[in-house]
Amino acid sequence: MKVLKAYRFKLKPTPEAEALLYRMAGCGRLAYNKSLEIMLDIVRKELAFEGDRKSLYKALNDLAPKERIALAKRLPSAAGLNKQLTQWKKAPELIFLKEAYTDNLQQRQRDLRDKAIKDWCSGKRGFPVFRTKRIAHHSTMRFVNFPKYCALDQRRIKLPNKLGWVRMYQSRVIDGEPRNATVSLDACGNWHVAIMCAVDVKPTRVPDQGAVGVDMGIAKNMTLSDGTTFSGVRSFAASKDQLAASQRKLKHKERGSANWKKQKRKIARIHQRIADIRRDYQHKATTTICNNHAMVAVEDLRVANMSKSARGTVTQPGRNVRQKSGLNRSILDQGWYEIRRQLAYKMAWTGGLFVAVPPHHTSQTCPACFYKSADNRKTQASFLCTHCGYAENADVVGAINVLHRGLDLLEASNQSDLIRAGRRP
Repeated sequence: MKVLKAYRFKLKPTPEAEALLYRMAGCGRLAYNKSLEIMLDIVRKELAFEGDRKSLYKALNDLAPKERIALAKRLPSAAGLNKQLTQWKKAPELIFLKEAYTDNLQQRQRDLRDKAIKDWCSGKRGFPVFRTKRIAHHSTMRFVNFPKYCALDQRRIKLPNKLGWVRMYQSRVIDGEPRNATVSLDACGNWHVAIMCAVDVKPTRVPDQGAVGVDMGIAKNMTLSDGTTFSGVRSFAASKDQLAASQRKLKHKERGSANWKKQKRKIARIHQRIADIRRDYQHKATTTICNNHAMVAVEDLRVANMSKSARGTVTQPGRNVRQKSGLNRSILDQGWYEIRRQLAYKMAWTGGLFVAVPPHHTSQTCPACFYKSADNRKTQASFLCTHCGYAENADVVGAINVLHRGLDLLEASNQSDLIRAGRRP
């Protein structure tokens, strides 16, 4: 069985190559934005809408799922948008598009039509917005058909469209067959390349002691059903004061000035360090779990719903807003969804099984006699069954119940139905 595996490395382009990367990213944003303008004109006519753009977006995002799907069918396909590129390149004011890599421009249009519009129809995202150079992750480009246009050589990668060989900080060996490469810009101004490879994996059987349940929490980031715990790093909490001080300094700078931009870069570096520390811990922890178990069961938590603001509205204000805000920060600092995502794809890499189970009452059910009661958990840390007297750490009990539910799903379903990537929250 083949799975897709991405290797991400930092690039070290020459000044000339970096300038070309910025121009190519700008051309990609232009193709995306002009395609979005076409779509907005169509939806205005379909909805007979005469308000401003902000009101139009609100109307689009208030549509029911069936209405979104029906409206999306009236939008041009990715192939139809690709045909517009030829006309745009003939326009005198857009002559610079001829210097851009055509496949990259077409990929930007496919991202809009096949990904962004699809996410809007499903309710995962709002209607697509215009790309801007002020947001770093809007500057991306994807090079498809890697064997034809790209190549690897030691610590270098060959990219098309006059970019040539670009040095990269290759931190590990690349396995598998490269399929495509995506170049992106981060908030600190660094370019990265993600190389997507097809890797062969062999499915494994679940041994008697090869299955584990994972309970996610705040005091302890992860607790396994065998009693193993992962404390987590809380990188945001550790850098919160430094970040707040830097953001206060930014308020006293003139927006758009050199000092303002310099301070923005400092804040971006703090955010980058927070993310790097968290990501390093997550990869090490999830790799340890996946390499030592043939089946991993986790709770199917809706992280986005759990971390929603309690502020409410003017007519219906929320309660305990400050406490809920602190809880939300702690949940997001733990990175539950990213951990689940990594466990899902790493189990696929190792040929194992990944199972997401309903999270209801996992901390209140006795794993010995299966008696369920809120009284079983008098405190946050301890569990004592009021029916049979079973006592254990509450997080371990939750992980054991997650494992039991995962094994029950294995018995009731085919394994192919259970090896799946985690859903977005």
